[in-house]
Amino acid sequence: MSHAPSTPTSTSPVGSNGGRSHFAAGAKLSGDLTVPGVMELSGHIDGKINADSIVIGENGSAIGELHADNVEVKGRLDGNIYGQDVKLHSSAKVSGKIFYQTLTIESGAEVNSSCSHQIAREL
Repeated sequence: MSHAPSTPTSTSPVGSNGGRSHFAAGAKLSGDLTVPGVMELSGHIDGKINADSIVIGENGSAIGELHADNVEVKGRLDGNIYGQDVKLHSSAKVSGKIFYQTLTIESGAEVNSSCSHQIAREL
């Protein structure tokens, strides 16, 4: 008898590799970071982040570039986003450039950015 695989109950994005990394509140990093799967940022990173999915939490912040298929910003970003599906939550404070295929901006988000729709191969 075979069983169907169980489906995850989490509503957070999951990277294609299934990995999940968390950069804790109070932690700081200056430099570039490449992470397989999902990168959850609650601390501060000054540099470039590459991941399958990036989530900047409400208390998280970054200065630099975000490169991911899925990007969610709930905190602060001063820099550029290169993503396919980009969501800026109501608590987001973003300045820089946003390159996207799908962009969602919730009411209340503070966005001081130029936004450019891109096709997949341009990202």
